[in-house]
Amino acid sequence: MGHKFHKWSAHQAERPRNLADISQIIQKNRQFSPIDQLQYGDYGLLDAVAVISEAIRQGKRIALYADYDVDGTMSCVSWIWFFEAIGFTNFTWYIPCRFEEGYGLNIQAVQHLIDDEKADVIITMDTGITANREAAYCKERGVVFVCTDHHKIQPEKMPDCIILNPKMHPSPEYQELCGAGITFVLLRKIAQQYTVSAQAWNDILALVGMATICDVVPLNGVNHKLANMGVRSLLKSERKVLRRLKEACALDKGLDEKDVGFRIGPRINAVGRLHHAREVIHAFIQNEPEALVGFMDTCNEERKLIQNRIVREAQVQARQHPDLPVLFLGSEGWHTGVVGIAASKIAEGFWRPTWLFERQEEVCKGSARSIPGFDVTDAMSAAGHLFEKFGGHRAAGGFTFKRENEAAIRAALIQYADQIKAIQPDIWTSKVHFDCEVPGHLLHLDLAYELEHMKPFGHGFEEPLFCMEGEIKNVRFLQDRATGEPKHTSVMVIPDGGAMQKIMFFHDVIEDLEFVKRARFLVYAGKNTFRGQTSLSLMGKDWEPVP
Repeated sequence: MGHKFHKWSAHQAERPRNLADISQIIQKNRQFSPIDQLQYGDYGLLDAVAVISEAIRQGKRIALYADYDVDGTMSCVSWIWFFEAIGFTNFTWYIPCRFEEGYGLNIQAVQHLIDDEKADVIITMDTGITANREAAYCKERGVVFVCTDHHKIQPEKMPDCIILNPKMHPSPEYQELCGAGITFVLLRKIAQQYTVSAQAWNDILALVGMATICDVVPLNGVNHKLANMGVRSLLKSERKVLRRLKEACALDKGLDEKDVGFRIGPRINAVGRLHHAREVIHAFIQNEPEALVGFMDTCNEERKLIQNRIVREAQVQARQHPDLPVLFLGSEGWHTGVVGIAASKIAEGFWRPTWLFERQEEVCKGSARSIPGFDVTDAMSAAGHLFEKFGGHRAAGGFTFKRENEAAIRAALIQYADQIKAIQPDIWTSKVHFDCEVPGHLLHLDLAYELEHMKPFGHGFEEPLFCMEGEIKNVRFLQDRATGEPKHTSVMVIPDGGAMQKIMFFHDVIEDLEFVKRARFLVYAGKNTFRGQTSLSLMGKDWEPVP
């Protein structure tokens, strides 16, 4: 039993003899099939292309309606940059306010786009697949409604309109596209009638790559290709807003998917989480990023403080319910824009599907995060009549409900989870899978370079995790600069058959390691450059003592 996870399991029992073996093991473990070229086909595209192309030719008014996260905002910017590239100007865009309007479409916003903005066509991005009421209203008003979304289809709420959703594609490889991914597919098809510069496509691809990584869709062959091209496009882009964003995150030619996912994405998302995501759109389309960059950093730091407080308070509540299969927790003052990130921390720490929400006087809003094998959207469907609105993926979702239904929803979710647990109890055992055991002679810098060729890593194409065993020579605790308190753990280990290595456990003070002579470690391998010298870097995920 490890320090964090109850169960360790190896994908492969074989021990690699060389670096080529490691690459083969990694791809085999992920059942990964790379693709050479994206070929979506015409599935669901033709009706959308026909309607939108006709609207462009006739100069009709097009309204873009997008969600407020990275996927939605980057989808919206993709459309705007595309319109800019083809010289089309009769359009408007709309991002809902997370706090006043919540997730998804709403009638008031649609009325505004029709009555005030005089929209003839409304195109949704990263939202709309449950907007049956709004689509019906558009039909009544004679406005064309085109839904481009990638979220799970709920048949009873499916809008009667033109729908482009990768979930309807016959190939599982394409079913996992994010909102910006399906937007890119649609734009490429429309672009067959126009001339769009390579530079414009490069910049749009950078947005698609950012959204694919930050929306945490599975990195199968299709999404891996998009993410890879997107990261390379972001590196090459000379567009001022993208260049300044890279500079603000202190990113240069070493940019990779971790930088996008943990440094760029959170900054963009923080604006929508704490304020209004329309500020992101303004900065991207006006190409004046200076104010936004400073604002993003301020928002992101504020977000971290709020997140830490919610996590601490939710942990206290969670400990009061040790036997429940799910956690449905709420409190006054829990920021609705931050509860999703906090829910991820609670779900991982307590290894239970988690719903966190702000308890308000009448309507409560929140986010859900899951554990592997449990579908939070299916769980909410089982209590669907008790929610005002809900939606999402297997692993994450959003919801609103009337406060009077809180106890009933909690009971319904527990009942649903109990049924799943009776059939699949192993879901609730915290577990971690690693790729293989790595002998000490392969733990050197060339391993990091071998892994670089396989990037990007992410959900569905996880960063390789290795098991190593060795003798502990030294344990140090690194202090927090602000508080002076211990914050990280550094372990010097001599692996069997190899040279001494340093393993870093960030944000984890492991005092027990001081009393252990020999241990097994789960580590990620990368490279670190310090004062011009590059070396192998090992990041610890878990450990267990060896008798």
